[in-house]
Amino acid sequence: MHKELKLCLTKKFVNFAVRILGRLVPEAKATYPQTLMTDNMFKRLVKAYQIEAYAGRFDDIPYKQLPELKDKNFMRFLIFSRKILVYLGENDRYYRMWLGYALLLAEDEVKAELERLSMEDFLTLTEAQWEFNMQDAFPKEYFMTHKRDLLNILLANFLTNLA
Repeated sequence: MHKELKLCLTKKFVNFAVRILGRLVPEAKATYPQTLMTDNMFKRLVKAYQIEAYAGRFDDIPYKQLPELKDKNFMRFLIFSRKILVYLGENDRYYRMWLGYALLLAEDEVKAELERLSMEDFLTLTEAQWEFNMQDAFPKEYFMTHKRDLLNILLANFLTNLA
């Protein structure tokens, strides 16, 4: 199957499933550390997405018109992800334990990537992912001094500015 067609069909299936499941999963109040962190993280993601929409990042809405956003699939996906993870984490200690472990692993992975990231890899991956050529943008000393900030750019492009 063609790569773009496969992506399109996958997204349509996920968007359809999220609409249905989002209505079936009850809301839960986060009370445990794992669910509180997950709840906060996804609320921050939704807020960043809304800022992006408000700022006119998307083609289908004018500047400052969030209610006019036609394609809310990704926002629904974020909201559903928060809702299902908090619900399961609050009501099942096995899910809660794995949610906590996932949070710990994510922190470890960021630290490990920070250790292994070279300037060459940063430049290559930034151009490959974000189509932004930074080949002669700064000297190696700058990279070493600001490696954490540059890793943020590599992982999330400009979205860290919205936090």
